[in-house]
Amino acid sequence: MTLRAALAATAGLAATAGLAHAGGLERPNAIAARAIGQGGAFVAIADDATAWHWNPGAAALAAANVVVGGELVIAPRSYTPIDAAGVRGPTQAPDTPVAPVPTLAIAARVSDRVTLGAGLWNPYGGQLRYQPTGAPAIDATTELVLEGVAGVAYRVSSRLAIGATARVGVGLFAVETTMRPVTSDVSGSGVGLGVGLGVAWRPHPRLAVGATWRSAMTIETTGEGELDLAGGLTLDMAHVQRWPQAVEVGVAVAATRALRVAAQLDWTGWSRFEELEVRFPAEPAADQLYLLDWQDSLTARVGVEWTATPALALRAGGYVDGNAVPDRTLERQYLDSTKLGGAVGVGLRVGRWRADVAFDLVAGPPRVVRDNRTQVGPWGTRANLAPGEHDGSVYTFALTFGRRL
Repeated sequence: MTLRAALAATAGLAATAGLAHAGGLERPNAIAARAIGQGGAFVAIADDATAWHWNPGAAALAAANVVVGGELVIAPRSYTPIDAAGVRGPTQAPDTPVAPVPTLAIAARVSDRVTLGAGLWNPYGGQLRYQPTGAPAIDATTELVLEGVAGVAYRVSSRLAIGATARVGVGLFAVETTMRPVTSDVSGSGVGLGVGLGVAWRPHPRLAVGATWRSAMTIETTGEGELDLAGGLTLDMAHVQRWPQAVEVGVAVAATRALRVAAQLDWTGWSRFEELEVRFPAEPAADQLYLLDWQDSLTARVGVEWTATPALALRAGGYVDGNAVPDRTLERQYLDSTKLGGAVGVGLRVGRWRADVAFDLVAGPPRVVRDNRTQVGPWGTRANLAPGEHDGSVYTFALTFGRRL
């Protein structure tokens, strides 16, 4: 099996197809059932090995442990064209994406103050396919990253810890188009690097504060493309994935011995997505450029956990996730809007073992983009690319097993 074939097989497990945040390239609530069940408000209270994603500093305040789990994502969506006269065209819907997503992590104490560990997950990415209609369109896309991290956390005191991660991302890219500007089928893969920093502070036994920064990650993918030109051309291609940086700040309060409430605010730098560019170095005239002009977004979260017994915890959470994609560049592949999400979860503990399950639903009202071609006149590049009604939702089922080491 070639490296590219192996990466494509991995993508079958990692690509959360047709997602619902920032053009379908990130779920607003993801990575392990314990966090998902609390609406993703986990930065201040990350207490298992997935802290390497949520807050690397928190890994030094938690017991050594290993986490193995996955999420099943179901993401129906649809697009109905609507012209300037209000006439609705046939509704277009891809096969409902169903994708399993893995989560693996370990955190091990190497001294009283130092914790080392690693993790593997899919933080960003989507995969979607529509049946071609013959009209100019992007028919299928794959844009995702599978991320492996290595982390170190240092306990400064019993109340304060800091941590850092080195992140390696394997990026996969593919796009199939009909007359955009030519009919084509291109794909590639590549590797990029990033870092993460986190701080966890426990100023009082009932109060936890956390903050995390994850750097941007740039992945230069290379591969081949088939273009319907001059009887068919096969060319080497290059595409740069520019994944965003993110900042997350959270606080959690133990209202009683059994009830904890957490709140969190996330900022994601989606403005890095200025354009989707596919280059053909040997034939620059065949280069493809799709404007995106995405915007940075905010997500506000709240989560609660009630420890009913030492062996049973019940969780719930909700969030409001901001829109990153303007009307002008919204297409059926890149669904986004201001949306609401809600989650519930249950945790069971038996000795050193823990099992967590969660369910999350993110949805919002259909987004209607008007046909403004007559208003923009000769400035055709200002026209909305896909006028009509865009609708979709995401259902996530998560199961995670953990064990203290």
